[in-house]
Amino acid sequence: MGGCWVIPTFISFLPIMQGWNSIGIDHLIEQRRHNGSSNSTSCVFMVNKPYALTCSLVAFYIPLVLMVLAYQRIYITARAHALQISMLQRAGGAGASTPGTSGASPGVGATSESADHQRNHRMRTETKAAKTLCIIMGCFCLCWAPFFVTNVVDPFIGYTVPEQLWTACLWLGYINSMLNPILYAFLNKSFRRAFLIILCCGRKRYRRPSIMTSGTTCTAAQINGSTHVLN
Repeated sequence: MGGCWVIPTFISFLPIMQGWNSIGIDHLIEQRRHNGSSNSTSCVFMVNKPYALTCSLVAFYIPLVLMVLAYQRIYITARAHALQISMLQRAGGAGASTPGTSGASPGVGATSESADHQRNHRMRTETKAAKTLCIIMGCFCLCWAPFFVTNVVDPFIGYTVPEQLWTACLWLGYINSMLNPILYAFLNKSFRRAFLIILCCGRKRYRRPSIMTSGTTCTAAQINGSTHVLN
């Protein structure tokens, strides 16, 4: 969290306050600042080539590469888990139809079935979480890529990008911040419940009921398919 504030300070606030972004293009800024048709002046923000490249690399392109690599690992893991789920389901179906297992202990069968169910549920949850992250990352790239591409290209084509296109790209990036809570609420049940609790002032009907009742004593628990005795 500290890095999220310190890094923008060094790539945005400090260079702009020191005027490093306008080195070599002061005459262009002065020309655009004064409107020839009227005697008014306007606030013009332009960046030179070194600043455009450095700022865009640190703020967007390098984090984008790191996120792609991280989510690629997550996607590969999710695919492996999905394959394990299908293999376990096929093995469970084959085991249920195998003759000669009718004499097996009911308790052992129930325990094994419960462990498989918990394992499958965990894998499905991880797979869904990976898909959610991919969707959120895709929206981030689609919303911010036009702005940072334009930010890099504009200084190399003589600052000829229309102002309307600049405004559209900037607001498209801002829209990403609006989409995030919508995507989280739409794709994740836990986020939906949390939003409802916050917006509805913590009403009890939106809270998840407790697994343990006041009069229940727990003597054992299953964690990742293994039974652990609670003292």
